[in-house]
Amino acid sequence: MNEIAQLFLELIANLTRFEVLRQFIALGLAFGFWLAVKRQLSLERRHWIGERSWAFLKRLKPLANVLLLWLCLAVATAWLITTTGVGDLARFVVRFYALCMLTRIGLIILQLYLPAKVVQREDVQFIRPLLVVIGAVQLYAQFADLNELFTIEVISLGREGLSLGSLSLLTLGTYFIIVGSVLPARALAALLRRIFTLSAPAYRASALLARYVLTTIGLLVILANVGVNYALLAAIGGGLSVGLGFGLKEVFANFISGLWLLLEGSVRPGDVLLIDSIANGEDPCEVLELGMRATTLWRDRDNVELVVPNQTFFTQSMVTYSGSRDRHRRGQVVIGVAYRHSPQLVINLLEATASTIPRVLASPAPKSLLLSFDNSAIIYGIRYWIDDPMDGIGIASEVGIAIWNTFEREGIEIPFPQQVWHQASTHQQA
Repeated sequence: MNEIAQLFLELIANLTRFEVLRQFIALGLAFGFWLAVKRQLSLERRHWIGERSWAFLKRLKPLANVLLLWLCLAVATAWLITTTGVGDLARFVVRFYALCMLTRIGLIILQLYLPAKVVQREDVQFIRPLLVVIGAVQLYAQFADLNELFTIEVISLGREGLSLGSLSLLTLGTYFIIVGSVLPARALAALLRRIFTLSAPAYRASALLARYVLTTIGLLVILANVGVNYALLAAIGGGLSVGLGFGLKEVFANFISGLWLLLEGSVRPGDVLLIDSIANGEDPCEVLELGMRATTLWRDRDNVELVVPNQTFFTQSMVTYSGSRDRHRRGQVVIGVAYRHSPQLVINLLEATASTIPRVLASPAPKSLLLSFDNSAIIYGIRYWIDDPMDGIGIASEVGIAIWNTFEREGIEIPFPQQVWHQASTHQQA
């Protein structure tokens, strides 16, 4: 650790030299000039150009700002080299910013072929952290020897120690392999989909499998470069096998269940489900994302996301409404009516009332049925069709309130449960 501290003290001493500070000042002035120009260009001078041209320029505005900043930094660097003959740091900053600019352009192109959320997530979790690491390493290399830094031993493991370079590769490399495997896996799955004409569920399954394969290969390469003993890896693999058989069997079962669901396509994003363990009455849930371990559902009643283990879909009964097919669903409201009213009159009123609800479909038309003769009332059911199963409970409430108002207006009685006790008379004979 003392060696690392000494190297960083030397780095700070190099950064505070006059030649380096002069380059920082020049780059700072270029940045300030860019901010001033950007502020002037951000004013909406629409009277200069037409509305269509202004809308087009607004789309190019982020890229134009990036290019303008790079131009300001490049001009400042050229001035430094011309006047002082020193500009290594400034030249590095210009080149590194050009790399950042190319990544921005690449992300814009990727958004034409991939969902915007996927590209944004990769930008935040992979591209930007990777650029930070590259920038920090290259900045250090401008003033000191990287090999000297990376060969410092930080962890002692018996006869062999773990150097700072190996530790950095083990930690940062593992992170970037896991996070950065998403886009290559999707690209490989898209290629397989085009070659073998895979269905959408098979495409999602192949993308996840490709991600796991790429991650495994990347981790093995990292471990090989770090110098981990293969006998130790074999021992770890054996331990994991025992763990899968005992402590991790549920995780492994959910993994296999998720793979099976992806291949089968019985549950897909956009589907609306009613699962016995989580459906309270008639509360539906929409599938947001189908993962390898668990599935993310959204319940409209509470506006919450539910994470359900994949094994649940194989152990509990489930009603599904496919998101890509007909989502129409039949709803029903059950109500009791006094015996003194004509059944045909009640049926006509129920059907007419349900037809007045805006969110009840006119075709198929609402249908009322006499369901049973109860002790205190005749039980009727009004059945109707709705467009979206996620609105089932709300529409049922609207239908129930409308029926109450109609019955109150027409004098139709909804009786309370009643029980009549008859006492038998006893006659004593003398």
